[in-house]
Amino acid sequence: MSLPRRVFIAAVVSALLAATACGRHGTPDTVPAVTSSWTPPPGLHGELTLYSANPADLTDELVAAFTKASGVKVTVFSAETGKITAKLDKEGPHPVADVVYLASWTPAAQYDLDGRTLPYSPRGIDRVHAGWIAKNHGFLGRDGSALTMVVNTKVAPRLPNDWADLAAPEFRGKVIMPDPRESGTARDLLAAMVSAWGKDDAWAVFDSLFANSMAVRGGNGPALDEVTAGTSAVILGGVDYAAYDAAAKGVPLRVISPTSGTIITPRPVFILNTTKNPAAAKALVDYMFTPEAQQISAAHKMIPARTDIAVAPGTRTYDEVKQLPFSWDQIKGNGAAILTEFTQRYLH
Repeated sequence: MSLPRRVFIAAVVSALLAATACGRHGTPDTVPAVTSSWTPPPGLHGELTLYSANPADLTDELVAAFTKASGVKVTVFSAETGKITAKLDKEGPHPVADVVYLASWTPAAQYDLDGRTLPYSPRGIDRVHAGWIAKNHGFLGRDGSALTMVVNTKVAPRLPNDWADLAAPEFRGKVIMPDPRESGTARDLLAAMVSAWGKDDAWAVFDSLFANSMAVRGGNGPALDEVTAGTSAVILGGVDYAAYDAAAKGVPLRVISPTSGTIITPRPVFILNTTKNPAAAKALVDYMFTPEAQQISAAHKMIPARTDIAVAPGTRTYDEVKQLPFSWDQIKGNGAAILTEFTQRYLH
């Protein structure tokens, strides 16, 4: 933890995610043009089903471009990460999906651990951010978003600098966070905080936040709606891309990266090993890592997985976001247990 525990907790006590499927979005930004070198392999046929917990219009653009190039029709089911994982769990050993594109690392890691993924290494993997590739290539982060403090400057009493500021008296009843049971990004942030700070210090932070009447509001979309409307002042752990979009439309929002660090949560994609069309599924994943497809993510204000693709104007690059000291292997190992404990402590 960047501050000594006693100092941090004293600061906390005295001072202290998009729409459906994280999926409402605005007009994509202009980013530098690139030309895709991807050519679909010969002989592709049939159809695919993609489950996506990412912005619906981003997903639709990816799918439309892939279908145009390959001739393979893709049916999309869009929902929050929690709803997609519930659907997959209900479907059991006979899932409808061929490819899954989530907003959280933890469930992808669990499906991989359970032996449900089909390991695959798409072209361009050598340019993906370090740590965004599962060891056996069972899943890969294809874009990401920084989790921030999203502030409505017209209703916030002041601009916070760090997570601890949100427990100050002037923020009482003005802070919300996405529900980590529904929001994959909120789940990853929670697990990263516990991994970086230790459980005692992390729970001390959240004890103070909830004592200051912080509320939990479903997925990222409902949280952003509430802060955009001015009903609340700040989102703890808001996804940056959706706030950048709203700000570009004139909503008085500021995207603030906490000084002690946050996370850029990679949005993983993987192929289920039950797919009946593995050639087309691999082709879809190949396409998703082309410069062209990565540029689509950048235009929607996501951070591309590939280091050679520029971010949208006015957004922060991967290197400009200070990240907490943790590893995705830690998230994979303790994410589910941390979510359970958080739910028992604060949401029962």
